[in-house]
Amino acid sequence: MKIGILGGSFNPIHNGHIYMAEMAKKKCDLDVVFIVPAGHSPNKDERKMLTGLNRSTMCKFAVECINGVETSDVEVLSDSKSYTYITIKKFHEKYNNDELYFIMGADSIDYFEEWKNPDIIAKYANIIVINRGEYTDEYIEQKVEYLNSIFPVNVLKVDCPKIDISSTAIRELFMNKKYDEAKKYLNDKVFEYIIDKDLY
Repeated sequence: MKIGILGGSFNPIHNGHIYMAEMAKKKCDLDVVFIVPAGHSPNKDERKMLTGLNRSTMCKFAVECINGVETSDVEVLSDSKSYTYITIKKFHEKYNNDELYFIMGADSIDYFEEWKNPDIIAKYANIIVINRGEYTDEYIEQKVEYLNSIFPVNVLKVDCPKIDISSTAIRELFMNKKYDEAKKYLNDKVFEYIIDKDLY
């Protein structure tokens, strides 16, 4: 089985995230993609984030009707920092007879060598790079060549249109009470959950 893994804060999860997952699944012929909301992010101020339970619940609402896309709480249920290399190792232990594919945006591959133990991520998973027009093919090829000079890495590139929205922008829309505009970028149940819980 070919398993995709898409991690992130998902604060909140929006249609751009889902589109990334679906494009990776389709273009790389994956059997399933797991959306993995971060538990204790090493790179973000948790005081500005919703609880893992709230973000996980929104992820589950967002994918419940999408065939082949699921949610994993492997990071949310962990007490330790949510480093990707640890998550990948956990997936490898659970699915040791399957192929893993870690999905990231092209902006992340640009500094992948600076991540915590990127060689371990590349050891256990292929890397799917979603390029939304930020970088030329030549630049990505040069970047992959550079990474391979440091540690072995197998990169698959997927081109897809950029959806011009971010979780930060969506939070701002809610804080400014622009609900109709925010709703356009969210699954209906995710939108209703945010309104009911007054999350932002």
